[in-house]
Amino acid sequence: MFESVSFVNHFPYLGIFLLLILGGIGLPFPEDATLLLGGFLMAHYVIKPLPAFLVVYSGLLITDFSLYLVGKKYGRRIVEHKRFHKIILPNRLSKLEKKFSKWGSFFFGRHI
Repeated sequence: MFESVSFVNHFPYLGIFLLLILGGIGLPFPEDATLLLGGFLMAHYVIKPLPAFLVVYSGLLITDFSLYLVGKKYGRRIVEHKRFHKIILPNRLSKLEKKFSKWGSFFFGRHI
């Protein structure tokens, strides 16, 4: 049986990176909990701050860019699908599109 805790103990940087990637694509590993785990490991001198920062930041960037690219490629097809219209009504979707055209996506807001 695969235990994520023992994997992170043996390979802390790779473990944190993979937990961030897996959590970013929707598996039940919240980013906040993974970041807290990284801080805990730094506080107990298991990992060093600079490499941990680089691993965490690169994991977040890779996840964000990959989700952005998937949305850019398949987003319109998903929105135009008939099942999607049951979730968000067309008038609500047009309001969202107007806000995106007015304000932009603010993609880099997370990193400022």
